[in-house]
Amino acid sequence: MKPLGKWMKKERLGVLLLAGLLLLIIALPTGGEEEQDGGDIQEDRSQSGEEQDWETRMENRLVQVLEQVQGVGKAEVFLTCEGTQEKIVEKDETETVYERDSRGNQTPYVSEERYPQVTGVLVVAEGGDNPVVIKDIQEAVQVLFQVEAHKIKVMKMN
Repeated sequence: MKPLGKWMKKERLGVLLLAGLLLLIIALPTGGEEEQDGGDIQEDRSQSGEEQDWETRMENRLVQVLEQVQGVGKAEVFLTCEGTQEKIVEKDETETVYERDSRGNQTPYVSEERYPQVTGVLVVAEGGDNPVVIKDIQEAVQVLFQVEAHKIKVMKMN
């Protein structure tokens, strides 16, 4: 028993305990790389959906606003856009900066979002035969989307 007692001194026991803990930490899978790869694929799939959502939201919002204008009546809007929605990810020199949510999931830190540029607008409205209403609609679209007047078409709804 003496040789075992001599070997189990406090200092040696502490070193063995720390070495075992270190081996345990190294052996545990982190799953960080697997989550990042899956996240990138999910972002690519949802990005086209987000672009669709942005265009649809803008069309719906423009319809809501135009229908409040006197003389426009019921309206439908179609937007044509150039480019795609982009999320600019923050990078620290060469590595992407990540943020963690409350559940510990990592997502890239988005420093800026760029939306598609509207290149043309078609508005079909009940009041689309009135020149004053057409001018009001064109001016509203120009202000909201920075589109030239010749790229805006207003038509009368059936």
